[in-house]
This record gives sequence, C-alpha cells and structure tokens, in this order.
Amino acid sequence: MGEQLREIRDSLNLTQTEMCAGVVTESFYSRVENRKSEINIDDLLAILKQNHVSIRDFFGVFDQSMQRSIQYCCIQSAINNRNLAWLKKVQTDEPGFEVELTAIIATLLNKKAHLSDAARRKIKSNFGRLGQWDETALWNMASFMSLYDTNELKILITDIWENRDSINLNNSSTLVALANVMMNYLGRLYQAKALGAVLETIHFIKDLPTNPVIMFQKLVAIYYLALINHDQKRLNLIIQVLQKNGYDNYLVWLPKG
Repeated sequence: MGEQLREIRDSLNLTQTEMCAGVVTESFYSRVENRKSEINIDDLLAILKQNHVSIRDFFGVFDQSMQRSIQYCCIQSAINNRNLAWLKKVQTDEPGFEVELTAIIATLLNKKAHLSDAARRKIKSNFGRLGQWDETALWNMASFMSLYDTNELKILITDIWENRDSINLNNSSTLVALANVMMNYLGRLYQAKALGAVLETIHFIKDLPTNPVIMFQKLVAIYYLALINHDQKRLNLIIQVLQKNGYDNYLVWLPKG
C-alpha cells in the first residue's frame, strides 16, 4: 500500500504534505509510505478521493485475489460509513460488481432490491447456513438484506438472536458486522411501521458490548427510540453529536422526526 501511494504521489507531482492534507498527519503518512505504519481503509479512500485517483487505478497493480479482498474491505467500510456516493461511483466504474452493489445500495436505503430471481440466487449462493453466524456471514447479511422480504428477514434475525452466544463479540469486525445487521433491520422495520419489533431491535443494539467501534449504531438505536417517542429534544441532541463527530453521511440517511 505504501509503495503504491508513493508511486501515485510521484506521478501526480505532489509532496507528502499535499497528498495527505486534511486526512492524516504528514509524519504518519510518511511512515505509511515507508512501510512503518498501516493506513486504515477509510483514510486511504479519503486520500484517493481528494486527489482524484480512481479505485481501479490504485488497486490495479495488485493480483486478482488481493484486489477482490481489498474491494471487499472497501465495500464493508462504505456500508459502515453509509457512503452511498462512493458505492454508486464504484457501481458505475466497476461493471463486475453492478448486481451486488445494486443490492447493497438498496439495503442502505431500507428497500428491497429489484433484481431477477437468478441474480438473487447467485448472490445468496455465497451465504452460509442458519446457525452459522461468523464475521463473513454477518457482513453478507448486513450488505444484502435487500434480497429478503420482511417475513424472511424475521426468520434470519430470529436465528441470529437465538445464536448470539456463539457469535464472537470480542472481535471488533464481527461486532461491527452484527451491529450493522441490526441497524439495517431497524430501518426496514421502521419503514414497515412494525413498532413492536423496532423496540425489540433497539434493545438488542443497546445491549451489545460497549465499544467505540459501534458508537454510531448505538446512537442510531437511541435516535429511533426518540423518533417513536416524539422526543424532539433528544433527536436534536443526537443530531448535534453526529455533526460534531463528522457523521454527516448518516444524517442524510436517517429518517426525520
């Protein structure tokens, strides 16, 4: 990653300060280029975006399996950050991901994806079985919830609840995946006006371990509770917290009071 960032920067004739401005410090960026530190995917995408470097150009030097793995991590990051603009751009730029990204975008919009039965079956063929909710299965569920109708989702979510003790919540990525599953489910339930199930899901999210990586998901649970209770004061407070912490993407996505 560091070597590729250096090559891209050199091709753009930029200094390290110019390349990473506003995203990470110059000293940290220098360590990344010299392979002394690892950059997280959100900061990497931000640097590429501000320097108008396409994902395809940056990752083109990696072999196919590595490209797929990196793209998967990028998509996970976009789901967690509700970055619809980036997902739509990739949908246009990467034809091979078009069907999957259509489903993912529909999930983030709390909609059911308009795909053919064949396309649905193809995506679902990569899923695990009920009762086997590891990190990959949970990320698949968080990504492709739009493939299921409300009754199907209820069966799947109930199975997650019943198998919660077997899920490794000490693993941060697994915890984030589970929190995203529940947050996306919350959005679908709220749109369906299934208020009883909404309250159950809110309590499930609030009972998840206290960990900064799911701060936003926990705030969303409180936000939905305030919506149901018509508590405008609390809604305004949560909005202020989100704005101060740079979560503007989420404010566009959340239903309004």
